[in-house]
Amino acid sequence: MDMHIIVKLKSSYEDWHQLFLGDGQNRSKICNESKTLVAKANNNTALVTLFEVDMNALAAMMANPEFIKKTEEYVEEHIPYTITELT
Repeated sequence: MDMHIIVKLKSSYEDWHQLFLGDGQNRSKICNESKTLVAKANNNTALVTLFEVDMNALAAMMANPEFIKKTEEYVEEHIPYTITELT
């Protein structure tokens, strides 16, 4: 499954982006990291698109206390959406 995540930020995009870039190895366990897209929407919002997501692994990662602790000073909220290709 493909996903789009709106990330509401507490920190600057630049600070959050450095954290995001450093977490690629963990993301590669839940999705096809080579296809991952990330962008700045505005000063308080980042956009992340993940492809070929293992939904169970994603749910476990986002509920993991280590992930929560690592992101708590950077992220106010993750708002996930699934993506379905139009045919």
